[in-house]
Amino acid sequence: MNMTTGEIRYHRVDPASVSQVEGGGAEVFGPKYVFFSARKDENYLSRVFLDSRYVPHLHPGGEAAVAVEGVIDIMSAAPGCMGTLYDGAFRGVHRDAIARYGGLVINKQHKGNEPQFYESLRRGRCTHELWAASGRIAEKVHFADGTAELVPVPIKRMERRGVLMFRWYHVLAIPCRHGVHEYWVGVGTISRRGERPPGESDEERGFHRAEHLQQIPEFTRTHQLVYPYRSDAESGHAQLDASLWNGRLISYGVEAQQLLTFGFVFAQNSTSRALHEEGATLLRPVT
Repeated sequence: MNMTTGEIRYHRVDPASVSQVEGGGAEVFGPKYVFFSARKDENYLSRVFLDSRYVPHLHPGGEAAVAVEGVIDIMSAAPGCMGTLYDGAFRGVHRDAIARYGGLVINKQHKGNEPQFYESLRRGRCTHELWAASGRIAEKVHFADGTAELVPVPIKRMERRGVLMFRWYHVLAIPCRHGVHEYWVGVGTISRRGERPPGESDEERGFHRAEHLQQIPEFTRTHQLVYPYRSDAESGHAQLDASLWNGRLISYGVEAQQLLTFGFVFAQNSTSRALHEEGATLLRPVT
């Protein structure tokens, strides 16, 4: 209201917008959406958007909870989908939900995760002190000068077991002067009370397995080869921003904004389909 003239002016308020904190820590005002996309190869022109979901303010679990629902829905509709690449918003509880469904989650370890003692493995005349560190099992090796170091244990392979609910395992090859020990360690999922013999479940031990043991640990060659594709998601976000005036959504309310975002992803998917149908040569990277 103008205190001089008494004129009352009504300002449009977007009920879907609130203060959000971006990845770099900057605070912005607006709505939050989660997008899912996939590409045929390294060329971004082959990108196809799979889903787009609004993240309601104060939604239980926030963005990560909405994303987990989206990943599981996509895997249900697309049996060939192996899992997802995601950023640091995914923690152990989110990995656990997707891993139990049979999917892989590839993301970076949370920086606050300190090494945790796992167990002492006794095999015949030797004992190996195993720790969970940097997303995988490491052995604490003691040296003659009194120092010790956590040395990552080689992973021979990863196994998935189950039918309706899945479990994931690393088959370790623990080096030893008496011969290499092959040892299975569960990763990616948290065993709950009643799923293991009394006293042996992660829940009873207080060990958050999915938080500390990744399916594909961060400091491995496989992770280094696959995780860089995560940046493709930011490319999709940049395309959306570039398609909007001043990089802002031009509509108010969830329904109108969803119509706009659907129009964007349909346009992008139509472009990718047209290029695919015209010939693979158009999708080859320019050298």
